[in-house]
Amino acid sequence: MLGSNHTFEGLPFNIMANVTYLVYLGVGNNMGSACYYTCFVKIGNETQLLPNTSLGTASPLPALYEYDLFVGDGGTWEAPLTFKVNNLGFANGVCQLSEITIDGLNYPVNIASAWDSNQTGFYYNLFVELSMYNSKSGIMQYNNRYVDLILNMTQ
Repeated sequence: MLGSNHTFEGLPFNIMANVTYLVYLGVGNNMGSACYYTCFVKIGNETQLLPNTSLGTASPLPALYEYDLFVGDGGTWEAPLTFKVNNLGFANGVCQLSEITIDGLNYPVNIASAWDSNQTGFYYNLFVELSMYNSKSGIMQYNNRYVDLILNMTQ
């Protein structure tokens, strides 16, 4: 369920190129009235900034994909999210991710990740941030909620 700021067991972790992975996103609305939401899908390496829960700010990384949704009070929304990493290169202790496919659409990303000798892997974060429509300001605002999939790229 979108809304927690941690990873979950049983989700894809050791990722290989050209394999499609599936997870489900969910949003529950207990705000007291119907709400418009946007879920922004982003990816970065382990040194790039995730959302800052202390400051309540979204990650500065660009959104690759988004889901726009409307959920009535007490309602829920669920949708599949498929992703596939493309064009992975491994050389000199670095993994280079050149492209990712999200829900069938290709996005160039060109993100490098250095070998993490403590955790023995090349780590990336695929995460989804939740924004909610603020009727007072008339804009979508980051809601200080996100889910983060930690991905280890493998050969």
